[in-house]
Amino acid sequence: MQIKKITPTIGAELSGVDFTKDLTTAQQDEIYQALLDHQVIFVRGCDISPANHVAFAQTFGDLDEPNPMYPGVDGFKNIMLLENDAKRPPDTNSWHTDLTFKVEQSFASILVSRVVPDCGGDTLWSSNYAAYDALSEGMKADLEGLSAVHDLGDFRNNFAQPKDGLSGEERLNAAVGRMGHAIKPIIDEHPVTKRKFLNFNEAFITHIVGKTPNESNALRIWLANHMNQPEFQIRWRWCANDVAMWDNRVTMHYAVADYAPALRSMNRITVVRDRRS
Repeated sequence: MQIKKITPTIGAELSGVDFTKDLTTAQQDEIYQALLDHQVIFVRGCDISPANHVAFAQTFGDLDEPNPMYPGVDGFKNIMLLENDAKRPPDTNSWHTDLTFKVEQSFASILVSRVVPDCGGDTLWSSNYAAYDALSEGMKADLEGLSAVHDLGDFRNNFAQPKDGLSGEERLNAAVGRMGHAIKPIIDEHPVTKRKFLNFNEAFITHIVGKTPNESNALRIWLANHMNQPEFQIRWRWCANDVAMWDNRVTMHYAVADYAPALRSMNRITVVRDRRS
């Protein structure tokens, strides 16, 4: 296996990985270490079936349940189908870390590109390690000890419209009760590497604990602007059957919605628990 860094901050491309064969324990550990080191890893042009996709994901931990908001791949309930075109516009074109409102946040995601547009449809990832490291010492001290409220955030848009005989209010209240809230430190520590990172994403953080709404909003805007720096980011141009895997604990990502009316079809598995941590 060869591992080549893509940027100095985040991202590496792996070669010599054959998903049609069972990976040895040593290979699994090498891929896991590459993920910890580079935060998001890629393999180009893979021969990877849905069954191979599931088997690969299971080497890292427990798989998430079927997603309540997106359909699954036929015959593979744990593989989420993300399929968008002119009639099905994408809704993931914002910086976010997946499902931070859950008390048990997901560990990693593994995304396979099945159909990609001729141009556009890139995905960006950003390093929360780098965002923390770039803070001034004074700002690190100010943020240390602060916590933020995470909830369903901009998913509210998915529930605020009437559907299935329910009003927008009924659907939204049910969604908030089902998905709940989490309160997490803004400066956090990775459970394996022990590196500090800036645990903030504007999609799901709605309030800074102990702050007035005005203070909270001002700090949220500052943090969002700080984290949106190209120096922290990598941009991946997809080809069909590429595989991307990222550590959801210390990255954000953004799927660029610039390809309509072309079709973009992706398969994603979320790994909930890191069995090595």
